[in-house]
Amino acid sequence: MFFPDPLAALREMCRVTKPRGRLSLVVWDKSECNPFSFEVTNVVSQVLPAETPSTTHDAFRFAEPGKLAEVLKAAGAIDIRERILQFDIAAPISPEEFWTMRSEISATLREKLKAASVEARQRVKQGVLRAIKKYFPEDQMRFPAQMLIVTGSKSLNRER
Repeated sequence: MFFPDPLAALREMCRVTKPRGRLSLVVWDKSECNPFSFEVTNVVSQVLPAETPSTTHDAFRFAEPGKLAEVLKAAGAIDIRERILQFDIAAPISPEEFWTMRSEISATLREKLKAASVEARQRVKQGVLRAIKKYFPEDQMRFPAQMLIVTGSKSLNRER
């Protein structure tokens, strides 16, 4: 999902895969199915001025069903299959620890927070803590999550 040129990257993966070999790729499903990210992004977009989002390196750029499958097909794969994987992201951390971790792991979020006023940063933090409260039963993190698994094969006679 973060390749500058996904088609070129998948072509190379297909090229080095043995005939009849399989490629499996996992990408995030729709943002709203992944509150670990969605809740934070939603609050940030409400508090901080909106910029034109970049879809080139967006973690959810292949969330639309069929989108990654089309690129994989264009790269030369056959027998393409898409499946949804649902799971929980769980850890023994508090909402405050989640906020600290989440606000540090995303370069985009770090930059937005760095550019914001102290008051705006505090409003974002408090908004996120309110929004995620329901995902912390007994003060332990448990977010539902959903990903797409896209699998394809290299044909027997393709050397690409």
